[in-house]
Amino acid sequence: MSENETFQILLLEDDDAYRRMVARMLEQAGHRVLQAHDFAAAVRYIDSPERIDLLLTDLGMPAQTPHGLSAARTSQMRRKGLKVIYMTGGDASQFALHAADDIVLQKPFTMQTLLKAVNAALTG
Repeated sequence: MSENETFQILLLEDDDAYRRMVARMLEQAGHRVLQAHDFAAAVRYIDSPERIDLLLTDLGMPAQTPHGLSAARTSQMRRKGLKVIYMTGGDASQFALHAADDIVLQKPFTMQTLLKAVNAALTG
């Protein structure tokens, strides 16, 4: 990923204020952000012809069905090769992630940490 490369990122986060803040960080770095507050909204993007380079999803969305991990797995089944970064404000060990190299961002995180994770997900 070059410094000037723009990616389209689907951001699934149920907390409106946090979603807007993360979207602003990504947009300031030059990325295009599709925002979804729940899985139904995310699926509309996943099933559309929109280019999606990365799914950035909250792991723990207590009021959501499915939670972030299930949403990511379903999204990856519907869109093969979709890269995912997980965010959590809690303990990520309670979730059965795909692999040890899954990227999990502990909230709150800095813009630098977020962009480093995006770079790792899209180039790794």
